[in-house]
Amino acid sequence: MRPKHSQAGIALMIVLLVVTIATVLSTAIAKNQSRTIGTASSYFDRAQAYYFARGGETFARQLLFRDFKEQPERDDLTEEWAALDLVFEYEGGEVQIYIEDLQGRFNLNQFVAGDQRTSLLSEKLSLMTAQIGLDPAWMDDLLDYTDIDGEVRLGGAEDYFYLGLDQPFRTSGQPLQDLSEIRMLRSMSSEGYARLSEVLTVTPAMGSSLNVNTAPAMVLQTLASDLSLEQANALIDRRTTAEGFDTVQAFLQQPELAGLAVKAEGLGVQSSFFKANIKARYENQTLYLTSFIYREPTTGEMTVYKRINNARFTIPLEVSEAEQGQDQETNGA
Repeated sequence: MRPKHSQAGIALMIVLLVVTIATVLSTAIAKNQSRTIGTASSYFDRAQAYYFARGGETFARQLLFRDFKEQPERDDLTEEWAALDLVFEYEGGEVQIYIEDLQGRFNLNQFVAGDQRTSLLSEKLSLMTAQIGLDPAWMDDLLDYTDIDGEVRLGGAEDYFYLGLDQPFRTSGQPLQDLSEIRMLRSMSSEGYARLSEVLTVTPAMGSSLNVNTAPAMVLQTLASDLSLEQANALIDRRTTAEGFDTVQAFLQQPELAGLAVKAEGLGVQSSFFKANIKARYENQTLYLTSFIYREPTTGEMTVYKRINNARFTIPLEVSEAEQGQDQETNGA
């Protein structure tokens, strides 16, 4: 028979082993519970951020509808919807809203669907391409990418080219659904896309006019081959001072356009297509929502025809604040 102290040692080892196993199991359970709670908390916070973002979308629609009721015949950048300080704070976070007028840019689908040989838009795109130093082949590439035939234009490319890439794909054979599609074109560079995204957009409507009250300088410059960027910026200064032009004729009478024979065709002062960029934060979760809004031009009825979740964007107010911070650091130094 073994001595009693030997049996006691074995019992002690068994007890220590049981305690060790229990400790390991309890630690693992606690970690799993903590991870589960953290995941659930993050999911809840993200869901809350999304609901606040949708609330921001609703507010953007209300702003646009109220603007239509107050002044249905025109839109300009002095109106409430175009403000850069649409920031709303609440307990645990905030919502920032930035609304863009898509008719302040050229609708690329009008170029795709139109008669390119006589289209005024084709002429403007060609002029803009030359002004910013892009490869003009991107226009032929785009037409080949969106048409349904297999004929290759002079500077274009059809399926046989794209199917030979390391990551092959076919041309779409339909109007553009999003401007980012032009990044697929054979002749499109990252720099070229960045420049074009400042002056181009994609909307489902054909025949929509360019709003001269919201168009940036690079767009206005394409109205005439002899119009310089400095003159285009001067037009914007006059537009700001006048708080927008009441009619296209009032715009065409500006001294910077004298003698340039700019046509009123394709120009307007009212818009129907808008993009609401909404950034919502709740606790540690930040969500980006981009909502494309159509406002019916006779009734003002609002329709959200497309939403994009979590496509990051920069709100001009944030850029301005960042620049101010850099200036303060420079002055302090």
